[in-house]
Amino acid sequence: MNIAQLLCWTAPIFIWNGFRLLLFVLSLAPGFVRFAWYYFVTADRVSVRYGDDSMRQTLDVYRLGRKNKNEIVHCNGENGHPFSSNRQDSSSATEATDNAAPVLVFYTGGGWMIGYKMWGSLLARALTAAGIVVVIPDMRNYPFATVPDMVRDADLSLEWTLQNIADYGGDQTKVVVVGQSAGGHVSFMAIMDKLRMMSRQNGGGTNQVNENSCDSWQESLLPTFRNTLWHPSDLKGLACISSPFHLKAMSDSFQKKGLDDHLVDRIFGYEIDKYDPFLAVKGLQETADGQQLLSQELPPIRIYHGTSDKTVPHDSSKTFYHDLKKSIGEEERLSFVSYLGWSHTDPILEGPMDADQTLHRDLFRDVRKWTGSTTLSWPNEDPIIYNRLCPHFMVQAGRFFNPF
Repeated sequence: MNIAQLLCWTAPIFIWNGFRLLLFVLSLAPGFVRFAWYYFVTADRVSVRYGDDSMRQTLDVYRLGRKNKNEIVHCNGENGHPFSSNRQDSSSATEATDNAAPVLVFYTGGGWMIGYKMWGSLLARALTAAGIVVVIPDMRNYPFATVPDMVRDADLSLEWTLQNIADYGGDQTKVVVVGQSAGGHVSFMAIMDKLRMMSRQNGGGTNQVNENSCDSWQESLLPTFRNTLWHPSDLKGLACISSPFHLKAMSDSFQKKGLDDHLVDRIFGYEIDKYDPFLAVKGLQETADGQQLLSQELPPIRIYHGTSDKTVPHDSSKTFYHDLKKSIGEEERLSFVSYLGWSHTDPILEGPMDADQTLHRDLFRDVRKWTGSTTLSWPNEDPIIYNRLCPHFMVQAGRFFNPF
């Protein structure tokens, strides 16, 4: 990026969007105050480390203890100590298994630059009320990390969840992954990298693709995932919300947000093709083994997208959905849901602020269906569900100023 471009294009767009973001936050201030009160005071939330490479490698576990006082199971992770030496005896372990709740792991958005685990609190607030344990990992952001590092963080946090969530009242055999915007991209790529690694280990592609295709980038992934043992089939489902799946098709959108090609390349560690979901799927589709992994190892996937999304175009997700459908033809395993008139952040922010729990209710149904947790019920009578966090006119003002 040259100085002229920085001063005449990138900086003015960033300043203007920063001003709009300030107005957006002020418009929704009453909701954000209650949002913060929940996060810091009333939530039954434990913060735990899942990695040692950065102070950002922590995750929040939202438990059900305070919601269900009569059914509370004192887990090994109580009080934020995930590896307590006071292990449960066999009877209490059996009780914990019997009472274990399905688990939703949520990766927040933020354009790979301003993501933070707190941004998922509204989702946790609604879904814990519905009996689901929620895990929200934090991840490193650019400029302190690049997308390959973020994918590694998603990989490590999923490994931690599958190995330790039973200590917090969750069922490790009933884990669903959800990601919004950049969080959806990163979580999807963590799964895709696992599939590419499995294809490499199976010998897929070595004699079937050329040097510049899937095989060459799998070679570079070998050191990255050597320490984690989970498989995509360990997950019960994947839901992606307003997520960028076709990066090449988003060049104009990136430019409008002040992200020129050089900056995007740096955010992706100069490996944007490797971490483009559209190209990753194409690479696996080129080999018989990769095609088989896509059809057999991928968990059920549902893509949610607002039709008025100006940050990640709705059409780009639709294109990706149709391409992935070539490998996963079953409607039960791959589906696309359009939210008419909704923007990039409506499903996870303005909607819930205005007591519109459409996305949360849809995710609840996904979890119940994919995990077979038929006894769960949506808490229609709970004030958490039907009370507004912010007056309607202020939500409408926030929508007007929203820079996303």
